[in-house]
Amino acid sequence: MIIIADTGSTDDTVKLARECGAIVHEICISPWRFDHARNAALALVPPDIDVVVCNDLDEVLEPGWREEIERLWKLGETTRLKYYFDWGHGIRFQYEKIFARHGYHWHHPCHEYPRPDGRTNEVYAFSEKLLVSHYPDPTKSRGSYLDLLKLSVEEDPHCPRNAFYYARELSFYGKWQESIKACERYLNLPNANWDNERCYAYRVIGKCQEEMGNQREAEKAFMQAAAEAPNTREPWCALAMLMYRQSRWPECLAFSKRALSITNRDLVYTADPEVWGHQPHDLLAIAAWNLGLKELACEQARIAVDKTPGDPRLVSNLKLMEMT
Repeated sequence: MIIIADTGSTDDTVKLARECGAIVHEICISPWRFDHARNAALALVPPDIDVVVCNDLDEVLEPGWREEIERLWKLGETTRLKYYFDWGHGIRFQYEKIFARHGYHWHHPCHEYPRPDGRTNEVYAFSEKLLVSHYPDPTKSRGSYLDLLKLSVEEDPHCPRNAFYYARELSFYGKWQESIKACERYLNLPNANWDNERCYAYRVIGKCQEEMGNQREAEKAFMQAAAEAPNTREPWCALAMLMYRQSRWPECLAFSKRALSITNRDLVYTADPEVWGHQPHDLLAIAAWNLGLKELACEQARIAVDKTPGDPRLVSNLKLMEMT
C-alpha cells in the first residue's frame, strides 16, 4: 500500500494522491521537525506490514525495486536493506531507508535517520542496484535546516553525522567563522572517524578560509583534507583551484595531475561531481599553458571540451591554445 502523511501542502497534492489510490492522512507537526513527522507517518502504517520503504514525494522507485527487495529480504531475519540512491546532480551513494515495520524510529530533527530501538538486532541485506532516484526541486526552501541542525547537535552532541551537517550548513549561509568552529568541533569528536567525511570537513574549512581571504590557512586546510583521504579527487582539485587563483602554475599542474591519477570514484555523499567532469582537465590545461607545455595544454583542453561541449570558455581556451 501507498500511505502519504501530508503535513500541510497548499497545492493539489492530497486530491491528486487520493485520485491515484494512495491513502492520505493530513497531519500537523508543531513545532516542526522532520523526525516527529516521519514517526507520525510510520505510526500510520498497519502493524501487519513487513517492510517499509520511506520516500519523499520527489523520490522515485526504480523499475524492479520490489523484486529486488523480495529477492534479498528474509522474513523474520532481515531488518534493513542497504541500496543505492541517486541524490541528483551526479551524486549517488548507499542509502538505508528501507527497513522492517517494527523496531525502528526516526532520530534527529533534521537529516533524520531510522534508528533501531534497544531490542532490535539489526540484520542487513545488501543490494548493488539503484532502487531510488531523487529529483530535487531547486526552488524548495532550506530555511528550517540551520535551526533544526543546531537543535540536533544540542540534543545529540556526540553524534558526528549531524555535527558535520550543521558545520556544512553554516558555510551555506556564509557564516565562515562559525562554520570553521563547528567543523573543528566535529573533527574532535571521538566517533568522527570516516576519512571521506573528515576530508570534507577540512574542505569546508578551506573554503571558509578562502572566502575570508586567508589563502595560507585555506591551503593548510586543503592539505589536511588531502591527508585524510588522499585517494579521492576532491582535495587535490581544491588545491589545484587555489593554486590557479594565485597563479602558482607548477603547483596547479602537480595537484591537477594528482587528481587525475585517481580513477576510482567512490559512491558516497561526500563526492563532488565537478571533479569527475572537466574541472581537473581544465586546470591542468591552463597550468600547462602558462608553463609553456603547449602539447599537454591542448590535449587536456580537448578533454575538457569533450566533457562539457557547450561551455564557451572551454571552447575559447582550446581555440586559443591550438592557434598560438
